[in-house]
Amino acid sequence: MIEYRSFLNTDSPWIVDIWRQQPAFRGQISNITRTLLDHQVFGKPYFDSRGLIMAVLQEGNRSVPLGFVHAGFAANSDLSDLNHGTGVVCALKVVPGERQEEVADQLLDRAFQYLGEAGATRVHFGSHFPFAPFYMGLYGGSQIPGLLVDDKLAVDAARRGGFEIDDKIIVMERRLTGFRTFVDREQMSLRRRYQINAVADPLETSWWESCTLGMAERDRFSVYDKANQNVCGSVQFWDMQPLASGYGYKARGMRDLNVPEELRRGGIATFLVGEALRHLMQQGVGLVEAQTRESDQPAIGVFRKLGFEVVGQGLLMSRAVA
Repeated sequence: MIEYRSFLNTDSPWIVDIWRQQPAFRGQISNITRTLLDHQVFGKPYFDSRGLIMAVLQEGNRSVPLGFVHAGFAANSDLSDLNHGTGVVCALKVVPGERQEEVADQLLDRAFQYLGEAGATRVHFGSHFPFAPFYMGLYGGSQIPGLLVDDKLAVDAARRGGFEIDDKIIVMERRLTGFRTFVDREQMSLRRRYQINAVADPLETSWWESCTLGMAERDRFSVYDKANQNVCGSVQFWDMQPLASGYGYKARGMRDLNVPEELRRGGIATFLVGEALRHLMQQGVGLVEAQTRESDQPAIGVFRKLGFEVVGQGLLMSRAVA
């Protein structure tokens, strides 16, 4: 008989064992440990054991872990607390075997029930900022791009469970060995007009950022107009640990690239990111990853201009709670 129940403190070794049996793919850490789970999952102030559901096969006096699902909630609009109206299925891992699909579907049903009873009116399968309460640094890369397409168990379970694709995320990377900034007449003009300011380990801007990335080494780069010192854009990078430890490079993840609407399409984003990459290369960073929605063609254009290449794809999937 398979028992489905909420997480117990003694389940940590089982979760490690289940995770380590998953097929390997880029964007998912393989050498998970109990310590990493404590830091990245169980230690979050909003962790609720009822949202982490275990599947355990009972064979007489013997218990065999078959899988787990972890459900949580997104942040509210000002990133100051949870928004229980928006649920997130953060992880679904099942031990490979003939009952894999059955167990995955049962776990997903129970996660959906937990979220609905807690007030969720819509549920996202796979995290993406600001719907990413757990697993930064363990899954996804520079951000969590919903469900990675290589995570076939979760993607198939989501489709069987009625989740639909809202958008796709493009995962891109740029190796920085020998990096040179993009130069043309427009960029030369921008270099004369603007300057870059770099800040190491900037203060968190919200409770949510403190919870999800507060322990990570971070850098923020801002671009200023030399004439009036107005900020005309910014971008942040974080040390993608522990996931990046398997990349073979000192790696940074790009996030929060922001240029005001009225200043876009003038080359400022290319100038800002290019100068940031040059600075990171000088610090010994060997690889930078970026993610953007497939529908955001201007951002993809900036990244391609700077030599980024596509290395993966994620799916943003959701469904309403009936």
